Amino acid sequence: MKRKILKILLIIAIVFAAYNAVWFAWSRIKYGKLTDGMEKAEFSSLIVPRYIHTDDEGYDYLVKYPDYLSFSGNLYIGLPVVNENPFRDALNIWPQMSGQYELGVLLYDQDGTEHAVYIDEDGNALNEEDKDVVSHHKEAIQDLLIKADEKWKLFD
Repeated sequence: MKRKILKILLIIAIVFAAYNAVWFAWSRIKYGKLTDGMEKAEFSSLIVPRYIHTDDEGYDYLVKYPDYLSFSGNLYIGLPVVNENPFRDALNIWPQMSGQYELGVLLYDQDGTEHAVYIDEDGNALNEEDKDVVSHHKEAIQDLLIKADEKWKLFD
């Protein structure tokens, strides 16, 4: 009986170690190539690195590796700050294991209302109820998509 329990524990340990190895390799390969020209952020950690960059035009870029044993990290690009207002439209990109990307935008109206919307690669809202707000912010969304593709070559 003792031997059987030890075998089961050994199998569990091997599976856990293999999952850790796959997670570590995938996250470092997938996200490592996205950090070229960026510097490690102050809030980065050994397990979950984060990289930032602000370009000459004031666009902010962030790469956040997946959390421990998660396969979901994200890329972020924000429009330049205007009049010291930190609330500005931004694009979030979630790389998928399939090689595809899930896209979302944070959009701010003049009155400060925030909208979190999922979009496709062309900048169209995925949900019918979000089409008006996306249409209102179409220029900013297209700008963010272009900047993201220039930086990370995602949509080739």
